[in-house]
Amino acid sequence: MRSLPRSLDPLHDETLTGFVLRLAHRLGTTPAEILLRTGLAPGGSPGLPTRLPLSFHYHLDEAHLAAFARATLLMPAEACMLLVPLGQRYGPLNPAFTPRSTPARMIYDNPWVLTRSTRYCPPCLTGNGTPIQDRHGGPWQRLWRLPVTFLCVRHQRLLAHQCPCCGALAQSAHAGSAIARLSDDALNPWQCRSAEARSEPAEHPAHACGADLSRESAPVGELDSATMALLVQVQRHLAGLLAAGGPESTTSAGAPVPVAHYFADLRAAVAMIFRTWPEARPRAGTSFLAAVLDDEHASRTAEAQPLLNTAGKKKTSKPYTAPPTDSLATGAVLQIATRLLRASDPCEARESMTPLVHRLRDADRALSAYLCRAAWISAPIRAAVGDC
Repeated sequence: MRSLPRSLDPLHDETLTGFVLRLAHRLGTTPAEILLRTGLAPGGSPGLPTRLPLSFHYHLDEAHLAAFARATLLMPAEACMLLVPLGQRYGPLNPAFTPRSTPARMIYDNPWVLTRSTRYCPPCLTGNGTPIQDRHGGPWQRLWRLPVTFLCVRHQRLLAHQCPCCGALAQSAHAGSAIARLSDDALNPWQCRSAEARSEPAEHPAHACGADLSRESAPVGELDSATMALLVQVQRHLAGLLAAGGPESTTSAGAPVPVAHYFADLRAAVAMIFRTWPEARPRAGTSFLAAVLDDEHASRTAEAQPLLNTAGKKKTSKPYTAPPTDSLATGAVLQIATRLLRASDPCEARESMTPLVHRLRDADRALSAYLCRAAWISAPIRAAVGDC
């Protein structure tokens, strides 16, 4: 694999797909050409690739990583713009907390990693004012792919998840490809790559929406200062735990646990909150956040209701175990979840969780047992919820 004539330095926390888009823009070519020239094209098919496997968000084997580093003039450590290193701190991407045994299975049907779309901060996409970022944009960040990242602390704003023009999910995957429109060389890295909606089938492929996602969308209503301050506090706490130089352990249910265990506990706490709502409603930090979760729970209940009449395995618990798509609802439920896990000792943890545990046993015994498995929660929280 020959080196490219020019390359780019990866930006802080940049995703592999975002780097490919910026590099293609700099070289005036298509993302497909970049994949082919850097060894990321799936093997076995002649010509330019038509897809980038979704698993490449998470993991590259040594051969792919070495070829990509050599072609882009990077050191292998610089080229590792993947989600797999985040699993050291983020439980839902850690093999210890999931039965998924391969890189592909780790991200497929794993709602606690945003594989098929991403959140984003429009001001961050504009870049930091340097000439290279003025031309090619700021980074599509890895942490935006984790549902626990819902707010940009730097710009004091909730992350967006849709194109303000066409409504499509940002960076949404098409035909199982981690990058849409691989053969399009006319789009900037910060433009929406979703196809324009058409009322009738046409002979030629639809044009891209092309909206500039780095521009601020129309405001949907300002958060009051108390709510914003509370959400910023929650996001700072979670971002500090995810940071590469962050603490090795933190407190969950009144006892120290490795950080990866904490995020696994957080995932279970969110499921308990939604399945037993409004049991945890008094723990919402503001009345506004409580009202947001009233609406979110109503939506989840409506989603679960049709599953009661399906044949075979009902999967009625599934609508309650995934994090919200919307950043505000995510922040609202994580505020309660982090509060539940912040108990000062195991006795306080048991006292705060007992009402939810009893309600969960009555409402969904199968989910109650599932959430208490060692592969889902840490030992301290298992002790706090008792015999499930």
